[in-house]
Amino acid sequence: MDLFFTENTSWQLAWAIAVTLVSAYAHGVLGLGFVSVAMPLLIFFVSFRTAMIITVPVAFFLTARLTFWGHQTRETLVRFWFMPAMAVLGSLVGAWVYQTVTSLVLLWIVFGALTLFLSVDLLKGRAPRIPENWYLPIGALCGFLAGITEGSVNMGAPFLLLFFLLTVLSTHVIVQVCNLCFFVGKLVHITTLSIGGAGSPGVSLEEWIPGFIIAPLCLLLCNQGVKLREKVSVETYRRWLKIILFVIALMLLGRIVSMTGDDRADLPIEGKNTVVVTID
Repeated sequence: MDLFFTENTSWQLAWAIAVTLVSAYAHGVLGLGFVSVAMPLLIFFVSFRTAMIITVPVAFFLTARLTFWGHQTRETLVRFWFMPAMAVLGSLVGAWVYQTVTSLVLLWIVFGALTLFLSVDLLKGRAPRIPENWYLPIGALCGFLAGITEGSVNMGAPFLLLFFLLTVLSTHVIVQVCNLCFFVGKLVHITTLSIGGAGSPGVSLEEWIPGFIIAPLCLLLCNQGVKLREKVSVETYRRWLKIILFVIALMLLGRIVSMTGDDRADLPIEGKNTVVVTID
């Protein structure tokens, strides 16, 4: 029987589905952040592999919805083609990282990405603005780094937001470019996870089914979030979300500290599938 169905209890699957649904709504409200919310919560109770299997199909459809059902998609792609292109390359590197490093290293990457995500608001108004002729090299670098974190721990938003913090682009352009990078990253993600490698067995078609089944409901929740974003200010929502993510970051750091020196954390294959399932 496929590993996804044998390594998870029914309550773990229920937790994974509930977190995924809530994160889809948050993605619609903010325009991004689905996996930045979902992954840190999921890996407290399920393995990295399970978290990937549940969230990647949903993220694929969410990013497609916010990328191709908007306005001026072609113009945005022509102007910022280098960011999704570099995100693809970064995702390939990230897939290699996911297959080769230990669970503890992956947790550190999640913690670092989450910390950067939380730091973006603190840098607003303080970060310098880069001239437009620097958009290509800096945007390409941030796209590549975002691809690495996207491919390794499914969290590509922080480096993209860092780039846009240095620009004067509109919110619509930011949301569309970010989701375009996520979309191409998810294509790479689905392919590399299905193939598998030394660090994690390939994901079978049967294992992908749960994620694809809940994707329509996640799209519905995302659409409801988009409607809220279009009607009211979401600053209060953003503030509460940041507080929640800050608490999650502290809990994650505690988890990392507790795992330091744990022999299971150094296991590249089975440890990656089991070490984060049990909370001490």
